[in-house]
Amino acid sequence: MELSGSQDWRDSSGDTDMPSPWPELDEHLHLRSGHLIGIGAPAGSREAEAGYDLALHTAARGERTVLYAPELTPRNPVPNLEIRRRGLSPQNIEAVLESRAATSSPVELVVIDHFALMQTNDDEPIVQPEQAADLGRRLKMLASGAPIVVMARLTAPTHDPDPLQPHHLGLARELEYDADTLLLMHRTGPHHVDVLIAKDRYSYAPRKAGFTW
Repeated sequence: MELSGSQDWRDSSGDTDMPSPWPELDEHLHLRSGHLIGIGAPAGSREAEAGYDLALHTAARGERTVLYAPELTPRNPVPNLEIRRRGLSPQNIEAVLESRAATSSPVELVVIDHFALMQTNDDEPIVQPEQAADLGRRLKMLASGAPIVVMARLTAPTHDPDPLQPHHLGLARELEYDADTLLLMHRTGPHHVDVLIAKDRYSYAPRKAGFTW
């Protein structure tokens, strides 16, 4: 696929969705400034790497991307992609966005991998629903500068016939209140992923979709 230049995904109003590596999923992601997007995926699955793939794709398009991924294995440097392994709190994310806002390369996308690794502004772990809910509100406010995608672990029990349920996100379920989009991914074939669109401010939800990956 040939990648075009930075910011060509916007129209004159600035409201066009940013493309992802998965064209079939774009209409459900609504990846644009002002939006907070949650993506749930089973731990250890290929789908759990969606945040990294999305960050890599956006950086390859020439758009400044910041990926918060404390557990990511070392990778070769990628132009336009900044990987941060510390400072996974709203306060630090805000500082990064503000420091780049007045430069020639402001942040175009923030990806957080993953929710359970986030901290409060006091560098404390998120352990209570109230803390998780407050974190969602803070991230939604920060998304006004650049869209924020938050990966979360989907931990459905193996005996559950339908693992795509928001309550299997644990504390990350609190994102549902402030997120513009909440997607839960589950692979059902070698190259097919089922998606539960648990929340969508632009269409009815819940509903199911799928894409090839």
